[in-house]
Amino acid sequence: MPIRIMHVVESLGVGGGVETGIANLIERMDPKRFEHILCAVFRLGPRIDRFRVVQVVPLEQKGKKLAVQVGPLARVIRGIKPDIVHSRNWGALEAVIAGRWVRSCRLIHSEHGVEADPAAEPRRRNWFRRVAFEMADRVFSVSYHLRDALARCTGFSARKIGVIHNGVEIARFRKDPSVRRRLRADLELSENEFCLGCVGRLSQIKDYPTILRAAERFDRWCPSWRLLILGGGADRSELEKFVSARPVLQRQVRFLGASERVPEFLNAIDAYVLPSIREGISNSLLEAMAAGLPVVATDTGGNPEIVVNGESGLLFPVGDFERLSEVLLQLYEQPETRDQLGKGALQRVTKEFSLDSMVSKYEQMYQELTGERAA
Repeated sequence: MPIRIMHVVESLGVGGGVETGIANLIERMDPKRFEHILCAVFRLGPRIDRFRVVQVVPLEQKGKKLAVQVGPLARVIRGIKPDIVHSRNWGALEAVIAGRWVRSCRLIHSEHGVEADPAAEPRRRNWFRRVAFEMADRVFSVSYHLRDALARCTGFSARKIGVIHNGVEIARFRKDPSVRRRLRADLELSENEFCLGCVGRLSQIKDYPTILRAAERFDRWCPSWRLLILGGGADRSELEKFVSARPVLQRQVRFLGASERVPEFLNAIDAYVLPSIREGISNSLLEAMAAGLPVVATDTGGNPEIVVNGESGLLFPVGDFERLSEVLLQLYEQPETRDQLGKGALQRVTKEFSLDSMVSKYEQMYQELTGERAA
């Protein structure tokens, strides 16, 4: 019998790196050895179809008076009878408590990023994390930076928190000149326009105002450029207001909305920018590097674990739009630097962040917890 894994997350079908990681596991792991069930604690979003090949269990707890989710989660665990319950991030942490209550499965909890600085969170939240971490059979994060931050805030030993970096399917993002020509034509981009791109949720943590301010300053030096932003989210209307109030940006910036055509989009742009305030291990950054693009990212969270500054990309301080504009000017004026950084980026992710390596580490962990039953 295959190992039955119940993945518990706050929401499903809303996009983001956690969902991408789960989808990659489902697609890559042998269905004869591993069975996947997904449980969304609060809601299902419009992009739930990507998980149509597996069972999805919605608790739909959002808006209910019940503040604690342990009971509903325990009932689901009893009904599904998984071998492993794997919860991800704060919104699903109560699954560890529920699983320990039921006492019929092994428990994994992983942290994939933070919306806020753990040190600034309420003390009771970090106390609860510590309790749940102690109850889990395995705890891991996607970056060493996040591991150390969690250890500092909870008092849980960093030695007990493993690290499994995210991985990327290199072949899916391979450069294709014909795709580049077609999509640039669709977007009405001429070949001599210097095109910047971002991919991600439109939320405060991603700090798009920094790239917008940098682009406004960059316009002083570059006569022909565009900025394309792929993704949807709660901050879209505010960002569009920001752009519409600035004539320079109004002409050059486009919000393309959420899309599954990320590989094509990355083929069309000349440089990728990640201006986030905090990151775990950014899937969008890995994908841009797999596309052989020069990447520019904030020096925060797990970004320096991915980007070797000056070799596989360029880093800049969080919120420093002036420095970002200078880095963009450097890339614009130095095509040979763009080419060198793009090649370095592809080499780095191929060697250190392949999807096959990530999946292998998850399989090993699941097998070890169930006594190698799937070996």
